[in-house]
Amino acid sequence: MNLQQVFESHTGRKTTKWTHYPYYYERHLKEFIGRPITILEIGVEDGGSLQVWKKYFGANCKVVGVDINSNTMYQEPQIFTECGSQTDIDFLQRVIQKHGPPDIIIDDGSHVQTDILKTIPFLFNSLNEGGYYIVEDLHTAYWNSHEGGISSPYNFVTIASRFVHDVNKQFVEEPFTPSLNSLMEISFYNSLIFMRKGNPPVSQMTFFGK
Repeated sequence: MNLQQVFESHTGRKTTKWTHYPYYYERHLKEFIGRPITILEIGVEDGGSLQVWKKYFGANCKVVGVDINSNTMYQEPQIFTECGSQTDIDFLQRVIQKHGPPDIIIDDGSHVQTDILKTIPFLFNSLNEGGYYIVEDLHTAYWNSHEGGISSPYNFVTIASRFVHDVNKQFVEEPFTPSLNSLMEISFYNSLIFMRKGNPPVSQMTFFGK
C-alpha cells in the first residue's frame, strides 16, 4: 500500500495534508519502510498524521509528536507525544535524549518563519546520517501573517535556496561557512522542502566515449 492509499484509507484520528504531499513523501522516504527508525513530527494537532506514519513505515518505527498545546497529547503503541515549543532548544534536547536521534524530522509546527529558523540548526544536527528534514506548508513563507513575503528577510524558501551552496561546497574558492553541516541534497516542491543529511560525494570529472 503506497502512502496515498494509507492516507485515503485512514480511519483513526483526523489528519490534514495537501493532496500532493504523499507523492513527494513516497518519492523520498519509501526506502525507510520496515526499518527501525524514529520519526519526529513538530505539530500534533488531532494526531492523525502520527498514526499514518506508523501504518506506512511499519511495526519497527517509533513516532514522536511535539506540540505546544497540551490538549493534543496522546500515546499508543509506537506513538509518543511531548508538550513544548519548537523554539525551546532545551526542550528539544530533552526530547532527543529521551527518544534518540531521529531519522526523519517533519516541521509542521507554527509555520512562522522565525520559528522554523530557530528550530532547524539544532534539529538538523540531531538527525541520523542519511536522514531527512522536511518543512511543510511553506506557502506561509509568502504570508505577512507568518513573517513571510517575497522581500521578507525571514522567508525560509529564500534562505533555504542558499543551502544549495552547502551541497556544492567542494567547489567554493572563497571563505565559506556552510549554513547546514553535512547537507547532502535539498529538494524544493510546492510548499514543501526536503533536506537530506550526509556528506555529498566528492565529484570527479569523468570522460565518456572516445
